[in-house]
Amino acid sequence: MITEFLHVGISVRDLNEAALFFREVMGMKEEYRTINEGERISRVVGVENAYMDVCVLRKGAVQIELLEYKNDQAKSKKGYKPQDEPGLVHIAFLVEDVDSEYKRLKILGYEGYAPPMVARENGPKITYVKGPDNVIIELLRRDNHVKALSRQVHRDFDLGSFPMQRGESIHLFFPGTNL
Repeated sequence: MITEFLHVGISVRDLNEAALFFREVMGMKEEYRTINEGERISRVVGVENAYMDVCVLRKGAVQIELLEYKNDQAKSKKGYKPQDEPGLVHIAFLVEDVDSEYKRLKILGYEGYAPPMVARENGPKITYVKGPDNVIIELLRRDNHVKALSRQVHRDFDLGSFPMQRGESIHLFFPGTNL
């Protein structure tokens, strides 16, 4: 039985540069660094003669494992993966102010596809930014989405189908919000 989600691994060209981005730009905390090498790790990861520097960072319950393969020929490959191509295409961070974070990342030299916007009715305000090592970062402000969803639930939810006594109430919980 799978018990929980642990981390996302990202292969990077320069471990120190990538760790700096996730620490200083994205506000993650570095937990530890290690080196993995040898025949057993080569078998596990499917890379012949694997030798990698590893840095694990955390933000809340999410961990990112940065892996710099010292013998990896793929480091020469450049280009962001199209979002409509199968496989992992982006990682998302909740932010207090999408517009401010987007401007901050642009000032630091990271380009986005489009300025922050609400892309669907009652949806969250989002934007995608091109981070280091072909990693797309989604910035998301969930308040608009949750408030709209809360209004819709209150409007559409048929409380008549629940026998309730005077003074009883139903509480809805939206994880990661104040609602």
